Amino acid sequence: MTAPDWVEPRPYQQRAIRAWFEADCSGIFRMATGTGKTVTALQAASQVAASAESGFLLVITVPYQHLVDQWAEEIRDFGGDPVYGYDSRQKWQPRLERELLELNRTARDTTVLVTTHQTLSKQATHQTLARAKVPIMLVGDEVHHLGAPHRQQALLLDADLRLGLSATPDRWYDDAGTEALTEYFCGTVFEYGLEEAIAAGALCEYYYIPHIVELTDEELEVFEQLTTEIGQQWPNSDEGDLNVNLDDHPKLKHLLFERARLIGTAENKLDLLTELLERQSNSQYTLVYCSDGSTGLESNSGRRHVDATTEALRTDCEFSVSRFTAQESRSEREQILNQFEQGDTEILTAIRCLDEGIDVPATRTAYVLASTTNPRQYVQRRGRILRNHPGKEVAVIHDFITVPDADTHPEFLAEGRQRSDQSLIEKELTRALTFAKGARNHPDAEVDGIPTTEGSLQNLKRKYNIVSI
Repeated sequence: MTAPDWVEPRPYQQRAIRAWFEADCSGIFRMATGTGKTVTALQAASQVAASAESGFLLVITVPYQHLVDQWAEEIRDFGGDPVYGYDSRQKWQPRLERELLELNRTARDTTVLVTTHQTLSKQATHQTLARAKVPIMLVGDEVHHLGAPHRQQALLLDADLRLGLSATPDRWYDDAGTEALTEYFCGTVFEYGLEEAIAAGALCEYYYIPHIVELTDEELEVFEQLTTEIGQQWPNSDEGDLNVNLDDHPKLKHLLFERARLIGTAENKLDLLTELLERQSNSQYTLVYCSDGSTGLESNSGRRHVDATTEALRTDCEFSVSRFTAQESRSEREQILNQFEQGDTEILTAIRCLDEGIDVPATRTAYVLASTTNPRQYVQRRGRILRNHPGKEVAVIHDFITVPDADTHPEFLAEGRQRSDQSLIEKELTRALTFAKGARNHPDAEVDGIPTTEGSLQNLKRKYNIVSI
């Protein structure tokens, strides 16, 4: 396994590899999405392979099956012929066992297994890998997933060399999971943030355009009812108390999901989207990030948000639009992405694709309708939008920020509703100001040539007396 001549690691990637070797080949690379974590890890692995005296087993674990295929393509560039460790065990385990036997007999110098976190968490996989009598290197891609309780079994693998990869290795409201990752991988050995990546040209610059969207009167009524019920279900009746395991409170979990769905599919978002797209000078290379829920005041009372959005843009506005979701087959996805890159399809409407490692680097303008308050998700979404691509000099991110009611002052609201509104807006503003920090523009400023709307993040902060952000 050898790095190809045409792969020239960037200086920061070289620093990451040195830091990992200096830490006795254990540690996490905390690198911004889009900065080449895959290539950096394979560079490190190729150096390990070159120095291995009696064979070497490389195990790469990823959260999703399509990432197995992506990694396998990169590995072949490094001269490897990986075992695909997913689907039926009968399809891949015999080959893995044969190669491990050859490794142990020194009839082979390297074996590469690319598998999923789910498969690596199984005892049968560990029993097979335990047969290796050579050094094992484990690379955990999107390593934050391995901190989940049902995935920590993967961390029982007794790997001699350990490398974790993630833009956001800390787990959201899961200190125990984060601690498990830190203990297994021995902490972070290299960090490379988004602003550094933009300055170095590893990611493109961007404008950040927030848009404040209000709920309709009907949505506001449902929002208030859900908020009241959430307050009644919340332990200690304090929604500000975040140290709550929602799995222990299924009713509360359902209510929070319903309120998040209502916010994510707010009716005014689609109206605003069509208005902005019609004002946009060029609609090519536009990604619309939709909610994965259904429209309507009640769950499953309407159509899927992505379907409603796709039809509105295609039928009412006559744009060339393709839907890009898990329902499309792999071949359909490849065709859709190719048409998008060629400019034949103007707009992609998508669900979660930016959370799952799928790259759409041709994207120049993104409309984020399905806002998330999970830092891991929104940091990754931004990084994937900022990937470099031929002809792409700058990206534009439109972020739809939902507020219950922009006109009513908080002091006129009931105390419970006031706390809930403030909590929602604090979360929305935390994301907004994270996005704004690395952007070319001030979020409340007009930008020539880019459609903006009335509204001010600063006014929201003042109105709700939010000074901590």
